[in-house]
Amino acid sequence: MRDHRPQTTASLLDDSKLGNIQQRAIALSKLNKAVKEHLACAQHCRVSNYRQGVLIIETASAAWSMRLNYERNNLTRKLREKLLPQLTNIEVKINPALAAVEREQKEKVPDIVQKPISPLAAQYLLTTAKDAPDKVKARLERLAALAAKRRER
Repeated sequence: MRDHRPQTTASLLDDSKLGNIQQRAIALSKLNKAVKEHLACAQHCRVSNYRQGVLIIETASAAWSMRLNYERNNLTRKLREKLLPQLTNIEVKINPALAAVEREQKEKVPDIVQKPISPLAAQYLLTTAKDAPDKVKARLERLAALAAKRRER
């Protein structure tokens, strides 16, 4: 008979392949932190995998890949001494999606910065609107109204 009682998530993770995946993810996260401590270009790369003595590092672009290749020997030596004595090689792969993630994380600055309209500029707009066609007149009057809104604040 099956046991249909609720189980804790810890017991589910311990008994299945999910637990192995979780342990692997934690190990790769720790390895990623250790590698980033030794790299000058840490924000442009990340550890993607480690298997059979080969460390695979992803970079955002070919330029960062080239720079990482220059640092490969020093990084291999440091990692062998401190963390991974069985490390044989480091592979560098380019992942353009990594660059997209970096752009999303930066704060977005608005493209258009609204500067206040001075009362004198509003007056010029209204004067221009008198002789303008109806469509343009309505838009110029709305722009002039922005100066009045700024003064009310």
